[in-house]
Amino acid sequence: MGLASIVPLSLSAFAQHEAVQRITSADLLVAPPRVTEDGQFVGRVDSGGLGNPRYFVGEYRDGRMPSALVLEYGATSADQTRSARVWSLADHRGAGPDYRLVHDDSSRGYVTV
Repeated sequence: MGLASIVPLSLSAFAQHEAVQRITSADLLVAPPRVTEDGQFVGRVDSGGLGNPRYFVGEYRDGRMPSALVLEYGATSADQTRSARVWSLADHRGAGPDYRLVHDDSSRGYVTV
């Protein structure tokens, strides 16, 4: 069973998994930062929207990169939960790991013609 089929079922439980790193919009950077601390790396996410991929500082977990990233955003109310984007580790060869967008529920409720 792939990551994309697991994510929509229980996003809140998935985001708490030890192999998942939670990030905020402030963690997404236009240019790759310099990392000087052990246990950290610079990764790149496919934004899934306009613009270039964004960079972030990741944290190794038991010597491994997170298998996924979760970004929750938007306000919560009694009838609406926060929107979320989920990226899965796609490639970790080369200069740094690439994460690909596998889930984005921010557009639910919109109708296009």
